[in-house]
Amino acid sequence: MPSRIHDIAWARKLKLRHLEVFLVLCDARSITAAAIELHMTQPAVSHWLADIEALIEAPLFIRGRQLKTTAAGEILRRHAERMLGDVRRTGEDLVAVTRGLAGTLRIGSITSGAAHLIPGAVARLHADYPDLHVEVFFDATFKTSLERLRKRELDLVLGPLDIRAQQSGFCCERLTPESVALVISPGHPFARKRDPSWHEAAAFPWIMPPTGTITRRVVNEAFVEAGIPVPPARVETASHVLIQMMLQQGTYMSALVASAAEVYARFSLLDIVHLSPPIMFGDIGMLWDTHDPDPRLERLLAAMREQKSEAR
Repeated sequence: MPSRIHDIAWARKLKLRHLEVFLVLCDARSITAAAIELHMTQPAVSHWLADIEALIEAPLFIRGRQLKTTAAGEILRRHAERMLGDVRRTGEDLVAVTRGLAGTLRIGSITSGAAHLIPGAVARLHADYPDLHVEVFFDATFKTSLERLRKRELDLVLGPLDIRAQQSGFCCERLTPESVALVISPGHPFARKRDPSWHEAAAFPWIMPPTGTITRRVVNEAFVEAGIPVPPARVETASHVLIQMMLQQGTYMSALVASAAEVYARFSLLDIVHLSPPIMFGDIGMLWDTHDPDPRLERLLAAMREQKSEAR
């Protein structure tokens, strides 16, 4: 195995622009579409593609009505995303250092999950790294978070430990089991029900989680298991802020992960409706890449564990 980049012939001539053009071609699936996105001519894009295939000494695409990556193309795509992600992160860390910060960590979370652990964990992290810049992103779907972790746009993802997490290739660690709570405004007529039923809940207008999310799926399944048609979504959103504001506008009902709902209920921003059986969401955990050890990330992981223990 070559011990230095110098010993890999194509690596000495490969440019970042090759990888940029290649990844745009992967997504666009045609030279014409890629040329438009890159603001280049089609011959120029074709030249860059021919150049990188000559360097790699392997075809990267099967030509047809649409470009389809070859086995070599899939390998290069996976590593190109990481390499360009590392370049972006290096640039951003250098900018952070020039501003007096100690670099950047990025946390990604689905809008449902262990997000309630983030504030305390970040505070613990800052106790040891007071100049660290932390960015927190909320994605509507777990798939998006995983893609961003794979591209090095995130350092840590909080999400469901389902089959996608287990097969992602990232390190996974369980944090907490999670359930889903049905929520209403504090003055909602349903709040006065002593024994609320799924049938009665279905009669109110619903603010539903986005289609394709786990929360939406388990809510739909709960209605089906109760033998009740799933109520139509009058509003569809993943925003907790919008849900809280909409609940105040009428007799809407919605669903949030229980950990978040309990926090909002504590501040009298909403009420929780207890229906039987409860809606289980599944285990929530952390996912991260172990290929690039970082003491700041290790401290964040430890802080999340500490925060989890306190939250019990």
